[in-house]
Amino acid sequence: MNESEENRNERIGISLAGAVDLSGLKAKSGKARGDGEEEKGRDFSYVLDVSFASLESYAPASATYPILLLIYGAESVGFAGELARAVEEEKGKLQLLRIDASKDPDEAAAVDPSSLPALFAMIKGKLLPLFEGPLDVTRAQEEELARGSVEAALEAAAEDGVTGTAPKMGKAKEPEAGGGEAEEDGLYRAAEKFAKEGEFDRAAEEFKKIAEENPGDRGAEAKAAEAALIARVKKTDPASVRERAAKDSANLSSQLEVADLDVYEGHVEDAIGRLLDCIASGIDKEGKARERILSYISMLPAADPRAKSARTKLACLLY
Repeated sequence: MNESEENRNERIGISLAGAVDLSGLKAKSGKARGDGEEEKGRDFSYVLDVSFASLESYAPASATYPILLLIYGAESVGFAGELARAVEEEKGKLQLLRIDASKDPDEAAAVDPSSLPALFAMIKGKLLPLFEGPLDVTRAQEEELARGSVEAALEAAAEDGVTGTAPKMGKAKEPEAGGGEAEEDGLYRAAEKFAKEGEFDRAAEEFKKIAEENPGDRGAEAKAAEAALIARVKKTDPASVRERAAKDSANLSSQLEVADLDVYEGHVEDAIGRLLDCIASGIDKEGKARERILSYISMLPAADPRAKSARTKLACLLY
């Protein structure tokens, strides 16, 4: 892994180095299991097929709800389907990100892996290894492994206080004949495509449009805030940002940048507390800290105690 990749992974709290081994990927020539074919025509609400490049865009969300990350190849297509079905049954208790490494072997090889499939639980921006392949199991055992993996991820997340609900961001089924639902799904796919390609500013704009056109769509609102956050963080140098903020507590711009970093790394309460202090001290003349706090709150489930606490404290300061 080159230096830039290491810096990127450290910044978002994700480290794949040594955790999985995809070095034998190009040499794999086994035939994919036919069992996975049945899911090609099926769409999921809580399953997203992503790329290595877009992983960092999901780190902030993993502070709210647990995320499973599956890196798989041709020989584990069947398990990828079983895991998707197991995640769907939980109805938003977690989200599944899948990377088909065989589609981009050059990028996969850069991670320096050892075997496939590799499954992780992403919680507060950190990756918890669950298991590595290869798998030599029956269909029934695949189902058992999938369900056990989901339960393990939910248990680990609960222990870390991450119990939010994931939005329905997968490819929802389109109606057979016209209608607004198909158009809305198309907008979601376009926005997700920008995020997948690392164009987070564009993704934020598209998700914001969806939220504005569909009042009450908390999923779109949350994704807009998350994409905007990633876009801002990618333009900063974490070390220098924190150093500037430490030297000048009255510099609102620096405090906002550090708050972004805190949320990016899963420390939502620290970020909100920092900005509440800025408001209390009187340096938030234009309401930028207030707006940023509200964007952070939008990333949290409505019933999340952190959201309720932040709203109460903000109201006390402002009114």
